[in-house]
Amino acid sequence: MTDRRPDFDELVGGDDLDPVESARLRALHDLLVSAGPPPDVSPDLRAAVDQVPKVRRLPLRDHRYRNTLIAAAAVAAVALFGGGYLVGNVSRADAAYTVPMAGSHGERAELVVYERDGAGNWPMRLRLEAVTLREGQVYELWLTKDGVPKVQCGSFLAKPGKTTVPLNAPYRLRQFDGWIVVEKGKSDALLWTVKA
Repeated sequence: MTDRRPDFDELVGGDDLDPVESARLRALHDLLVSAGPPPDVSPDLRAAVDQVPKVRRLPLRDHRYRNTLIAAAAVAAVALFGGGYLVGNVSRADAAYTVPMAGSHGERAELVVYERDGAGNWPMRLRLEAVTLREGQVYELWLTKDGVPKVQCGSFLAKPGKTTVPLNAPYRLRQFDGWIVVEKGKSDALLWTVKA
């Protein structure tokens, strides 16, 4: 085998390259060629690698291992589903309070506010019924002070009929006096807190 220096123009085909890019690549090519090939691995290193014990791979085609893996995956799926169900279906008994909401076209909603978590977040669930909100439109829940929207508590999509969405309020709720739902980018309330 001949020890031939690689030709830059043959490797890159520098005819259609930008002159600055071509010069940069040629300098890099010359550095790599002058560095030469990497050294051979020493016999001592080869011997050390050969002494490393081989790891035995599990034969996944063996039905015992395959069935064990399937059973483990099934148990994990059931555990994840069950945990998600418990987290997602907190009962009203766990609620700190419920806020009724209404709109001018017969829309109704109920905002269930749950106990504050250790970080200071108030998890919530907004349940909308008989809503004339447009499907595919983004809506937002805001906390208000004197009827003016002050802080947003989340965005959601709705559909005609019933919609339930989880939201969150990381604020001191006593600083505010109501809630409204608005179309994203607008300030006109579509739903608002019903005062008792």
